[in-house]
Amino acid sequence: MLRFAGWSLDRARRKLESPQEVIVAMTDGEFDLLVALAEHPQVILTREQLLDMARGRSAIAFDRSVDMQVTRLRRKIEADPDHPELIKTVRNKGYIFTPEVSGGAP
Repeated sequence: MLRFAGWSLDRARRKLESPQEVIVAMTDGEFDLLVALAEHPQVILTREQLLDMARGRSAIAFDRSVDMQVTRLRRKIEADPDHPELIKTVRNKGYIFTPEVSGGAP
């Protein structure tokens, strides 16, 4: 179980619970991406690293699927998806998961 900013991410049951104790519906890709981010808090991860961690595959040139997944994830977990605080873009580098995360190793 990983916890961040009031959220609970249960890797074993593959579920995300909001601070209001609501289960958030997620695709497998969104869930795997959130796990990859939450397991590496405060670390800038490139698109290629995220693809490898979340899907176990290398990035194809111009693969923007990570960007689309991040956009969908932000809509689900950010208070204001247009001004994200949890998943920030680091220009020309990738993404960083900003909250402190508690919980065990994978």
